[in-house]
Amino acid sequence: MLENMECEKISYKKDENVKKITMKRIAEEASVSVSCVARCVNNSGYVAEEKRRRISEVMDRLHYIPNQQAKCLRDGCSKLIGHIHVTSEENIFFTKIAATIERESFSRGYKTISIAFEEGNMEMVENQLRDLLAYRVDGIILNPGINGKIVKELGEKVKGLTIPMVMIERPADVYEVEKVLVDNTEGSYIATEKLLAAGHRKIVYLGRESEEPVEQERYHGYVQAMRGVDDTYVQRHSYFTQEYTVEHGFMKCMEILEEMKGDMPTAIFASSDILAAGVLRALYERNIKVPEDISVIGYDDTIAKFLSPPLSTMRLPVREIAEAAVVALITKLEKPGGNSGNRTVKIGPVYVERNSVRDLNRQ
Repeated sequence: MLENMECEKISYKKDENVKKITMKRIAEEASVSVSCVARCVNNSGYVAEEKRRRISEVMDRLHYIPNQQAKCLRDGCSKLIGHIHVTSEENIFFTKIAATIERESFSRGYKTISIAFEEGNMEMVENQLRDLLAYRVDGIILNPGINGKIVKELGEKVKGLTIPMVMIERPADVYEVEKVLVDNTEGSYIATEKLLAAGHRKIVYLGRESEEPVEQERYHGYVQAMRGVDDTYVQRHSYFTQEYTVEHGFMKCMEILEEMKGDMPTAIFASSDILAAGVLRALYERNIKVPEDISVIGYDDTIAKFLSPPLSTMRLPVREIAEAAVVALITKLEKPGGNSGNRTVKIGPVYVERNSVRDLNRQ
């Protein structure tokens, strides 16, 4: 019977021999039946407290670890969630999300297998997807980053799978899985509105040149907020870098300062904290004070509080994103006949005020 399926623990003795620790051996040393050990290990059925104590002591002494594959076969589920996410040295958002998903999953009785891949490396993604399936994960959370090509190729790979999936931070039209998205348009709109409310009108936008939805949405929020203020200023003073790096932010800001030296902006809205860090460095080298001379706002709240001055920014709701993704996936796992469908959940970022924005209304 599956209940009595013997689980193994492989331990290495000094003589390098491999020895199996079986339920039968545990039963003998605890003076109970094999079925009693199976009920205790699988937490199924009644086991007297004294017998449970003896079994636990023997298991601890022998360093017994239940065979997860046997448990999967018996229960039909592994209580494992796979998490595939991009790795980035510049952006710790993905690392924060991974850690939070692990905590949220654990609090709900699941464990996670988190696998990171380098952006643009589809072969690595395919290999890691196969690894997750080999672990018999119950479901997968995808956080593939901003590379549209990777996202679409990954979609082709996973759309034929039968296990539930949830995607983080991708637009609704990529492919049919449930999604938890940041409302990037709203976030940029709020950031720009904060500057407008502080009396700024000459607001330069600095973003990443890309057709990817995240960048497009962040720029669109700025354009919406500036509409009716000075449309021509928006067209003339929107700047874009090739990459999200401090170096690219620094170099582009130096270009902006050179180009606009006759009519300097009062504020710069950078579409990521990483770019904003480069902006702050460029302003420092030009002896331009922040926020006295030029105000700066970032986006993400990854490194903002560590910059000088501490950066006002839009904080990505990491905990809320991770919690929503985990809840959505577990709901699909535990209520497969439910009516949730492939929803799209949008969560708005929050403005965090620090010391990089000057209120011109108080002059």
